[in-house]
Amino acid sequence: MNMVPSFTNLRSFVSYQFTVLRMRALRGRLWSKLSGEPSELVVFPGDNERSRISPNRKLVGVQNIRVADIVGTLNRETDFDMHFRPLKKHNLARWVNAYILHEQDGWSPIVVHKVREEYFVEDGHHRVSVARAMGIDYIEAKVWDYSPRNQQIKKYHWVTCTEKSSAKAYVTG
Repeated sequence: MNMVPSFTNLRSFVSYQFTVLRMRALRGRLWSKLSGEPSELVVFPGDNERSRISPNRKLVGVQNIRVADIVGTLNRETDFDMHFRPLKKHNLARWVNAYILHEQDGWSPIVVHKVREEYFVEDGHHRVSVARAMGIDYIEAKVWDYSPRNQQIKKYHWVTCTEKSSAKAYVTG
């Protein structure tokens, strides 16, 4: 009896890979519930941490970032586990299409938000999941940076105007 599945095309092979990965995610989720360890994908810092995150975000641009540094999401925490393995069956078609697209044409950049040295995905969850499954180390991403508030404080000091017609002082930074 042949226990190794045979595949007729790339799509059936990738569908099988998705199923294997999803089963690992579900087993990992069960194990984490039994052991009390977290398995959920980290959500972009909420209200309790907003005081430490600048409300001003800055577009850094398109960069190659390490896939291992992507730790969370803005809005898809129930679709993937903390290792970006798919949890839901409805992700199959998009996951397979992302895999095949990478093999044929490559991907467009994902969109991430950087807080300190961690990245949170806004757009590109399936691409990140496929990249981790394929063992890809770096992925192209459009990066938005949120600097901590304490790094954005500038020192200001008063400077006296040197013009003879004005005796005003100005703040410089």
